[in-house]
Amino acid sequence: MNRFARDTSAVTAKELRQLLRDPLSLALTIIFPILLIQIFVVIVTAFSAPSYNIAVVVSDLDGSSKSRSLVDKLTSSRLIKVTQLLQTEEQAYHAVESGAATGAVIIPKGFGIALLNNRSAFVILETDNSKITSSSLVQSAVSSSTQALLESTGVSLGASSVQVIQRPISGRPETGDMIVPGMLGMITILGAFDDIVNAITRERERGTFSRLVLTPTSILSIYSGKISATVVLNAIRTTLMLVIFVFTGLTIRGSVPLVYLTTTLIAVFTMSLGLLLSTKVTSSSTLTVLEIAITFPLFQLAGAIQAPELLASGGRAMAQILPWTYGNDALRRVIYLGVGFDAIAIDLLVLTVSSLVLLPIATLLSKRTI
Repeated sequence: MNRFARDTSAVTAKELRQLLRDPLSLALTIIFPILLIQIFVVIVTAFSAPSYNIAVVVSDLDGSSKSRSLVDKLTSSRLIKVTQLLQTEEQAYHAVESGAATGAVIIPKGFGIALLNNRSAFVILETDNSKITSSSLVQSAVSSSTQALLESTGVSLGASSVQVIQRPISGRPETGDMIVPGMLGMITILGAFDDIVNAITRERERGTFSRLVLTPTSILSIYSGKISATVVLNAIRTTLMLVIFVFTGLTIRGSVPLVYLTTTLIAVFTMSLGLLLSTKVTSSSTLTVLEIAITFPLFQLAGAIQAPELLASGGRAMAQILPWTYGNDALRRVIYLGVGFDAIAIDLLVLTVSSLVLLPIATLLSKRTI
């Protein structure tokens, strides 16, 4: 075993032994983020910042004047934004499954003829219901557009109608549990931040951090050991939450190891940021306040409570630059849609690269503050 791996293992063992000396503190360390999330969920769900720019794709298989008119109505809707016009139903389905769109509208052949003959017609709406509120808004927009089509073309409303046949492609159980992936993501974020910041401030307040740095152990090994200890705690939290999900009726459609990989990468990025902050903020009480302060915006911006598509334009822009948003999106798609590694590779890459950028900066700043 090389020097780096040996030193990292030694610090990891030290961190875990230190936590085991105080079982009550260890229990609170694991449970506290879960309890905190439950409290904030009740508060934050009272707030909403909707915008009307939800991505929808359309596949017009009819090509008639009536179907083109419906496409125009959908395009002018204030609730949705038609991002693509596709040739086949399979392409439309894939757009929703891959996360490129929240909904797909398929206009079947014979749509125009049915309306011209004052018969009932239908359209197919495929939605990703794991995106909580946005899928309901898509359904409302499509229903409003079909109604507007009937009124604008002079079709007798009593003799003809357009039925919207919805095909949700979500693994979300009928009982609800709409925000559980976001809850898991936020618990991972808060738990990792609390663990790593306390690990550093605890050393500083006891006066042992400077002595630890003066040992032959490199600062990178110290940080790696502390991160490794927190990864162990994160795995325990993830296991506990998955057990809770199963008991509440949630079906996890994707790979459980992939869920663990995603929460680990979320935790590692959070810890890298926490290490960076700990070089500037040395008081544990200040860091606790900071942790609580960032919770409210993260609930909204990182897609824990609702899809980022429902945020105002400024909020969406901020969400897109937060690596946590990509982590929560990956959890949602693995748990609800059952996608594999290839489908969330970009999300995981964003988390990994962000961690690799922050950790060396935190290490460098830490050396300057010793």
